[in-house]
Amino acid sequence: MFSFNDLKIICQEFNIECIQISDVIDTSKSESDRRFNYKINNEYFLKINNSTVITEDFLQDISTLISKYRKIGVYCPSLIKNKTGNLACYYEKDNIQYICYIEECAPYNIYNSKDNSIDYTFRKNVVKHIGKLAQQFSNIDLSKFKSMWSLIELGPFDINKDEKQENLDSLVSTLKEKQFNDLSNKLVLINHQLREHIKIYIHQLPRCVYQGDLNDSNILVDDKGDFRGIIDFNMFGTEVNINCFLNETMYYLEKSDFDQLTAQEIFDKMNKVQELLLSEIFESYSLNNLELNIFKYYKKIIYLSFYPNVALWNSLISKNQHLDKVLELINIILNS
Repeated sequence: MFSFNDLKIICQEFNIECIQISDVIDTSKSESDRRFNYKINNEYFLKINNSTVITEDFLQDISTLISKYRKIGVYCPSLIKNKTGNLACYYEKDNIQYICYIEECAPYNIYNSKDNSIDYTFRKNVVKHIGKLAQQFSNIDLSKFKSMWSLIELGPFDINKDEKQENLDSLVSTLKEKQFNDLSNKLVLINHQLREHIKIYIHQLPRCVYQGDLNDSNILVDDKGDFRGIIDFNMFGTEVNINCFLNETMYYLEKSDFDQLTAQEIFDKMNKVQELLLSEIFESYSLNNLELNIFKYYKKIIYLSFYPNVALWNSLISKNQHLDKVLELINIILNS
């Protein structure tokens, strides 16, 4: 942790007199990825971490993206420049070098979902802006950094393989442990075929820079509960438009779906929710012919390897719960 004196010194680099500090928010993931957030004077958030991913270039690209969001009417907190005109400063403590940056406190509240469930009616209002962003800024001022959703092209936090491939590998491993070898082999084969097809066209597909992680904890609402903005750009980056659209409109499977519905009904529900959300995006953005042709390949990969859903499948398979439904649903997706 950082002392009051440490924080004062850092804040001085941004021409901010540190008077009041709220308790630290520690979102560290490991010793090599320490993340500390301090609320300063109830006006700013000082963010301190030791990740090598976050650099001055990384923050400059985030600042550029924030200005784009604001142009389409979505509030995002601005990053504060330091004495040298940069967005970052470096601070060493206990022989560890940290990168520090400051953003303004948002004038809105973080969205709190009811009963930790996803309100897809509310989410319609959230994803609507994605179409506006893509319509106005596709292929303009793209970042060299790729988003969390990146497929084939690796994002800053990916190691050797993209996140979707990691998820699919975990599903294949779970299936093999239960001796479902035919299905696991089919998954590997079809996933490879889909990816090879996408590779042919991926560099021709329209893309844009996105925040990249519209989970509830990153959504800002006003006192009436209406969507107003987003925070947390650590997963931002350039992304193929249709890949972003499909990921941000996914249905999150729940155990109750398997308790109450058939595998076909679950699949139909996944499609129905996604089509409802996509319709909001497509009010502003029209797919070109290449996107229309490639759309189904991205969709199948995402349906098979979307992390929350794969995590649920792995759990159900390992516990021998609703096993037949899970296997049937995977087959339905493979054959769709």
